[in-house]
Amino acid sequence: MGSGASITDPVYMNSVIGNDEVKNLRMSDQLPNISDEYHYSELLIQDTCLALYGIITQDIKLGKKELLKDSKFIQCRFYETMTYIMSRQEKDLNQVLMEYRLPRLRYVRGSIVIEPLVDVLLARRQPDTVSITALYLKKASNAYNPDVRTVRSDMARLAYMVLDRIIRWGFYLWIGTLDELRKMELTKDYKELSSAEGTVESQIVFRKDTLVIPRIGKPLPASFTKTLLVNRLSGDFCLRLYRIEPEMTTWGNRDDDLDRLIEYYRNHQKMYAGHGTWEVHEQINNIRRQLKKVRDYIDAELYNRARAALMVTRVMYTDLTVVKKMNNRQLDETDFLKSHIDEMKNVIEEGLNRIGSLSSNEDDT
Repeated sequence: MGSGASITDPVYMNSVIGNDEVKNLRMSDQLPNISDEYHYSELLIQDTCLALYGIITQDIKLGKKELLKDSKFIQCRFYETMTYIMSRQEKDLNQVLMEYRLPRLRYVRGSIVIEPLVDVLLARRQPDTVSITALYLKKASNAYNPDVRTVRSDMARLAYMVLDRIIRWGFYLWIGTLDELRKMELTKDYKELSSAEGTVESQIVFRKDTLVIPRIGKPLPASFTKTLLVNRLSGDFCLRLYRIEPEMTTWGNRDDDLDRLIEYYRNHQKMYAGHGTWEVHEQINNIRRQLKKVRDYIDAELYNRARAALMVTRVMYTDLTVVKKMNNRQLDETDFLKSHIDEMKNVIEEGLNRIGSLSSNEDDT
């Protein structure tokens, strides 16, 4: 070998072992190639989601809309897209694990052992498997209707996994229709939904959300932040990717949801009462904040009939009546907010009726 040559020099290597062998060596040098750094996971998943959105919207244009009803179809499309991107980067595809069981998530409910699956896991596999990044991929279906509680419960589990160091990074991919997204976000304005990318929100973890978490002797996130990384919308197909991080507070099994809600809203959201003097846009935003607070109290099952009526009346007749000089879009949004209040009233009524029927049955026995 000449004095100027190096064993890692491409020309020298090609002359000795050939092009195919050099390619294999270069790929092996990449292992383990799932980085512990957040930056790699974010870019890979973001690129996959952006490509997936384009692929599925093209499928819809080709008349394959019915396939979107199958969550397995979406999952397979996601896997194909991610592994294609990784193969172009000469990454090891064996480090993408689908529907993976993490032993540390196993817990017992009654007499049944439950082993939750992680939809997508990125792992280092040399010499041992080390979980790096987890992603939950949720598609609306008959079995999974993405109301607020189920979405928050899934995100709470991801926050717990990060908090307990089961994984390093957690992501949540939500896929559904525009109507489902509007219902989840309590807004009708398409422009506002489109410009929401980059939004960081804090959400509380309720006791009922922790049913999906193995709680014995483990810390639980009292709340978590969700950061909107990718936001793509169309009439038939919407895609939202969130990063989930636990906040630096925990709670135990005996902590009361009501106390935690009071503390949460004291620290995170300033709620206004009375007749405000803001412009219409700010008033609409306040109505939405108030509705989210009402929704949280309903989810925590903390209302009796009088309390429910008081909160609903406050939002309906105090805030909405001061909204003046609206254009058509703002009027439509106000009607949409009112419809959510009516839905919440029905939820409250159904819950109270269930409580009443249970109480009467106990009295009969």
